[in-house]
Amino acid sequence: MKLNKIVILPAMAIARMGSSEKPLDNYEIKHDPKAPLDFRKIKRAETFIVDTQTGEITETLPASDEPPNFKDNNKIRPVAPFLEVFAVIEENGEEKLSPLDTHLLKHFSLAVKWHVKAGNYKVYRRTTDENDKVTAELTDISDHKQYALNGYSPHFIKDENGLPKSIPFGKIQFIKPNKTHPEIRLRYTPGKGLVYGSTPTKELPNVFQPQEMGGVAYSGIEIPPERIVYDSEKGLWNGKYTDNDSTLNTLAQGLYAAYGKAPYFNYYQEPQPARGYLDDACDGIITIELTDQAGHVAYSAKARFCSSPPIFAPDSEFVRTVQDDLEQVLLGPDIENQQSAALSLAQDIVRRAYETVRFMNLSVLNGDPVKGRPNHADTMVGNDSEDLGRAFQPIMAPHSLDTLSITALHQQLYTAMEAGIPPWFYDLLRKPDEVADLTDKGRRKMPAMMSGADARYLALTYRQIDLIKNAGKDAMFGDFPVENTGQLTPKNLTAHLHYRGQSNPPNTHINSSVGNCCPGLEFDFRSVWKRAFVGITLVEHDNYVLQADAEYADLQGRRLLSFDIEKDGEITNWPVVVQAIGPSADGTSTEPLRTDDNPDGVVSLEWSNTLAYIWKHAGQKLKCYFTKEKMLNKQVLANLPADQIITKELEVRNFFEEGSTLINEALAEPGELTQGLCSPWQNDFRECVCYYWASSRPDYVNVEPAPNGGSQGDNWMQKKRTGQYVVDDYKDNRLINYQDLFMDWEALLKFQIGGRDAE
Repeated sequence: MKLNKIVILPAMAIARMGSSEKPLDNYEIKHDPKAPLDFRKIKRAETFIVDTQTGEITETLPASDEPPNFKDNNKIRPVAPFLEVFAVIEENGEEKLSPLDTHLLKHFSLAVKWHVKAGNYKVYRRTTDENDKVTAELTDISDHKQYALNGYSPHFIKDENGLPKSIPFGKIQFIKPNKTHPEIRLRYTPGKGLVYGSTPTKELPNVFQPQEMGGVAYSGIEIPPERIVYDSEKGLWNGKYTDNDSTLNTLAQGLYAAYGKAPYFNYYQEPQPARGYLDDACDGIITIELTDQAGHVAYSAKARFCSSPPIFAPDSEFVRTVQDDLEQVLLGPDIENQQSAALSLAQDIVRRAYETVRFMNLSVLNGDPVKGRPNHADTMVGNDSEDLGRAFQPIMAPHSLDTLSITALHQQLYTAMEAGIPPWFYDLLRKPDEVADLTDKGRRKMPAMMSGADARYLALTYRQIDLIKNAGKDAMFGDFPVENTGQLTPKNLTAHLHYRGQSNPPNTHINSSVGNCCPGLEFDFRSVWKRAFVGITLVEHDNYVLQADAEYADLQGRRLLSFDIEKDGEITNWPVVVQAIGPSADGTSTEPLRTDDNPDGVVSLEWSNTLAYIWKHAGQKLKCYFTKEKMLNKQVLANLPADQIITKELEVRNFFEEGSTLINEALAEPGELTQGLCSPWQNDFRECVCYYWASSRPDYVNVEPAPNGGSQGDNWMQKKRTGQYVVDDYKDNRLINYQDLFMDWEALLKFQIGGRDAE
């Protein structure tokens, strides 16, 4: 018997924040095959109970038909995932994957050491000051105590004892193996989801005073003294920093706590100084080392983790998840064996679309007038008008759209799919290069009314679209495989990607995380693509070259226009930008949508789909085309004349670490996967409505038929449930506001089970 290597699974684990001392039980969500579009049933699954004093698993709660409680006394139960270690064992020339346990350690005379690195780079991402990185590190963990994972920054103040203050990112514990559970595993318990603050400044002597904005929607909050950590005399984060201080608007929106009106809506009009708030979200990398008797490292493996807000609709799944994006990298954008495109997989996509749309108030998102008055809600309709100058018009005919009617259409489609994909369905799907088609037909494609990572209309991954195109061919005349990732073996990386881990609830897995959307809840997943080419760093949301190695210094400040790839056996020039088109002013023709700031009407495509075809060239060089001119505040289309273009051959980086599904550390270091999210994270829940992530952060809840034939229900953010939807408005005191979320988010935000408030 030979030990060839070790791996940690899952390669990415998601922890969910909460302040209860009791972690959430494991559970399963299952749909009823006889009623596949009913709300999925939540049932408690087998759950490990850990004695945090000894580090041992002392009890296993049995499975139950009853769901777990997601809250205890208005405190949310955190989700604390386990990471398991597997050994690749070779016997008789064959490899197998086995849980690494005490028996194997003893057989090979090996000892265990763990190392943890985590970061919160949210402030650094705005200020670009290295001293604003908040980092935590634990090394050489070999015992079974619970260790605090505390984040420090050079810009943090010292406490009364002269010791530097920190932000608790959570706790790490090496689970002590015993006879019942001899396996090697680590557990991460996240932080509590708290808001941290900064010291006052001379310019702003009392940062916590309410600021006037025509209402009480954005007042200051009183941060407890123990959570004042940032030194405003050393750093810029409190009142001194504005987005205009940066050499580049490196984020699509300035999503952070700012003075005055909510920053998204006047982001391009005037600078907004930061209010100095921080949070305890983070992402990081865990490393295990197996050392021999001489103390030398014989084997090692890594996994990623992140802490994030809870999923508040745990019986639903999003239409495009991180797993969909990673499957596209791992398996390619095209279904190689079209007959393997199981109809059940396509049905699952439609089911997830249905589960997403049922939490959206589609009449409001359509741009319909509200009670006879203009609709000022945050919608794609508004974005079309504000960003690209398109006439403000509802996507569908006004008042023709209702949540119940659209969910009924999804039900009909799902039923029709049982006999094979309806021929018209594929044509209704938005292709990734059609996101800037703002014609009536273009805006009505699926998924409708939702924002993608490019802040334009969401598209599925190329692989999802190709699966739908090919799934169920001749379904009436043959048997087709159900979803099956196969056995967990050393080489079956698809099974590695799908692996959840014992006692880990579904909301720890990447298929619970919203995919390449703008910017995301768990991750700003746009960040993983920006170093796809060795030697340059792109901005996560457009084609600007932010940094370049010395060898490619002449590319810094330029814009990537296109690259050559092999597709269908031919070399194809693949643009990374497209032109926005829409109706002319008189509505008689289609024309480019140009504005003074964007005279060519250029839209940058989101990276996940744009780069989908390069990963098969990992380790090889591709011909890439850049603007010859530096273009910080200018965008151009890809069809420039040859004398205005620089051509370079750049190597494609490996997306995954070799032989694993771990996202390459060269793509994103600890802290970078969450750096583009709000600071504090609660702003995401206030600023961003359901056209981003409806099945994670619901919008339209307690929905039921209305007397007029449509639907009625509550805005999830309403303080009082009335059955009458309150359109999102930062000044409306009927809705939960910023300071409410900062101080009492756990008590105020309600979990949704079966589409209704779960007490």
